[in-house]
Amino acid sequence: MNCPICGALMVWLNGSISHDPPLKYYQCRICKVDVTKFPDETYEILEIKGQQK
Repeated sequence: MNCPICGALMVWLNGSISHDPPLKYYQCRICKVDVTKFPDETYEILEIKGQQK
C-alpha cells in the first residue's frame, strides 16, 4: 500500500506471502504515520508521530 499522505511505499507490519489477515497494519517510514486497512479497502490513519511543519 502507498502512503495516503506522501505516496511512498509503506511497510506491511502484520502480514506475509503465506499469511493475509483481514485487517492490515502499515507504517510509512517517511512521514511516520500508522495506517489500518480494512477488508472493504477503506483505511484509517492511526497516528502521526513527531510531525514537523
